[in-house]
Amino acid sequence: MVYLITGGTGFVGSYVAKELLKRGDKVVAYDFMQSNVMQQILEPEEISQITIVIGAITDLARICRVIKEHKVDKIIHLASLLHPYSDNFPDEAVQVNIVGQTTILEAMRIMDVKKLVYASSVVVYGNQSSHDKLVLDNDARHAPVSMYGATKSFNEYLTNHYTKTWNLDTLGLRYTLVYGPGRVRGATAFINALTEPALGNKAIVPFGDDVVDWQYVEDIAALTVKCSDVGPTKTKIFNTRFDVRSIREAGEYVKKLIPEAEIEYREGKFGLAWQLDDTLLQQEIGFKPQFPMERGLKNLINYIRRVNNLPEYE
Repeated sequence: MVYLITGGTGFVGSYVAKELLKRGDKVVAYDFMQSNVMQQILEPEEISQITIVIGAITDLARICRVIKEHKVDKIIHLASLLHPYSDNFPDEAVQVNIVGQTTILEAMRIMDVKKLVYASSVVVYGNQSSHDKLVLDNDARHAPVSMYGATKSFNEYLTNHYTKTWNLDTLGLRYTLVYGPGRVRGATAFINALTEPALGNKAIVPFGDDVVDWQYVEDIAALTVKCSDVGPTKTKIFNTRFDVRSIREAGEYVKKLIPEAEIEYREGKFGLAWQLDDTLLQQEIGFKPQFPMERGLKNLINYIRRVNNLPEYE
């Protein structure tokens, strides 16, 4: 099977590529530039197996040529401008996030691509204070509070329109707090503050009163690839839910792993409605994460130790 991954040299894209290569699929990574994140995640021999194409996500003709040239069967669409960049440059956010999504849907329609899996986000729901319920249903009201959230919300509507009008096989996933080695951008990169003690530094951790859904990136990649394998689903966009735990509980685990760790929490919450009901995902697809918060944080901390030539923690 040949996969086109947009944003394919970035954080999640590199892990998805790794997952596909493990099972023998061919990968075409399409990105506006080759990110150095890929070199952190994949081995040189893995990168050598990937066809990397540089181009704009809004270039429909180029994307159609890539699909034709490489005989692409399925698309995993991850290219996006994140928060807070989207807020600071709203014109770019509309072009990359919304026009980019439209371009991929048009390419899928024109080139008769079998399947599209795309990344949405918990940010479509906005802040927890906008909702009466703590755990939000799959069809809960959207209330985005950022440009990034607004573009993701519109893209869900847009994709549903294309899906119904042209009978496309699409599936969206609302990721929550995705973390792991290679995460350097996006609002939730604040989690990296918890890893400072791995290098002997004090951790100053924001949003110390929050409870979040910890989604280790290898689990996200595995779920995304699994969704690309299923046939058309009744539900077209799914909530996800992995390991809901507090920021302070994560800090306590870091101190257990590194007894000398010094951690200071800043008061407050990030504010998002982190807790989603994934009943439909489990019913229609089924997925059990393999990385609880402790395992994910340990992997991340030991990665940081390795790249700094320090011994790993047992």
